[in-house]
Amino acid sequence: MRWGAGSVSGDMTRTAVLAILARHGGLSRAEIAEQLELSPATITTITRRLLDAGLVEEGEPRTSHTGRPSIPLELVPDSAHALGVQVAHEHVTGVLTQLDATVVHGFRHPFDPSRPDAVDVLTTLIRSEIESAAERRLPLLGVGIAVPGVVEPETGTLRMSVRLGWTGMPLAARMRAALGVPVFVDNDISAVTAAERLYGAGADCADFLLVAIGEGIGLGMVLDGAPYRGAAGAAGEFGHMPILQDGPVCSCGNRGCLETQVSTESLLRRARELGIVGPAASLEDLRAVAAEGDQAGLDLLHRAGELLGRALAGSVNLLGPERVVVIGEISMLWPFLAASFHRALADHLLPCVRETSIDTRPWADDLIAIGAAGIVLATPLAAPRQSIRSGV
Repeated sequence: MRWGAGSVSGDMTRTAVLAILARHGGLSRAEIAEQLELSPATITTITRRLLDAGLVEEGEPRTSHTGRPSIPLELVPDSAHALGVQVAHEHVTGVLTQLDATVVHGFRHPFDPSRPDAVDVLTTLIRSEIESAAERRLPLLGVGIAVPGVVEPETGTLRMSVRLGWTGMPLAARMRAALGVPVFVDNDISAVTAAERLYGAGADCADFLLVAIGEGIGLGMVLDGAPYRGAAGAAGEFGHMPILQDGPVCSCGNRGCLETQVSTESLLRRARELGIVGPAASLEDLRAVAAEGDQAGLDLLHRAGELLGRALAGSVNLLGPERVVVIGEISMLWPFLAASFHRALADHLLPCVRETSIDTRPWADDLIAIGAAGIVLATPLAAPRQSIRSGV
């Protein structure tokens, strides 16, 4: 299992040690080195720092029939906490997690990013949660904020967010100055991808893609063991892949993007326009119509599955991942897209990548917030680039 060093939060190898102890617990230094494919000397250096910081502790020595007794290392879950916040265009969702990513508290508030004082409102919400953690005497490592859009990894500046309507927003710097704690900002899907790499099924997979389909469409990439964000954090805008020459105008200003055909927002809008569902219908209503066998509804979803399969085949052919994980609100409609998706995918994959596994996951409302907390959990001892570059 290869571990790359590139991430928004610095060297992931330290975090990999914490994550593997969170998943398995009670591992010796030699076992950690073997599982992470790192040198014993590297693990010795990392674990010494983790012990000094009180994030891990030594367990009782384990005797063996051969050689010296081994000393297992165990995580101290409540030794540190992280506050993860997802900022969406209608709400803010957040969680407080322990070092092992266990959620100890969650919250959700309505939010309007178009307000002139939107950042101040967000600051007030987060400050309230920080104060609550302090009252409960929960040691806080910092705050992770996940946003839809292009985030500059070096500074935590939100370069562009169509969903929030924010451009050139130095979000990490502003929040850090206002809150007085470490604050890290990342793209929402990149945050979930990093969490999947550390704590999820992707922990044992050095090359995988995570496709998130909801109101927008994003692509998270782990390549050669490390999350890949591209130049200035601009990688992963899968929803803006052009697929129709004369398609409808996308929220990004271009025409014919994948997002205009496959996002849950576009599917629901098209279903309303065609009279498949009523003008006030929800995604659940569209699912119910499809389940009842409405042919127009099924045709709409079959077409979406075909376009998604074709587009994703191009990405798999290009990057050659071992696994693809599909998440998001689209999971509600997936039974009606799956057949056409898999057929189109198979028709366009190169023979050498046809063994790529495709997994779909149920959607959880706090998934992105948990990923945002993971941004912070990835930086307990690493030198976070956003802090270095901002002089903090």
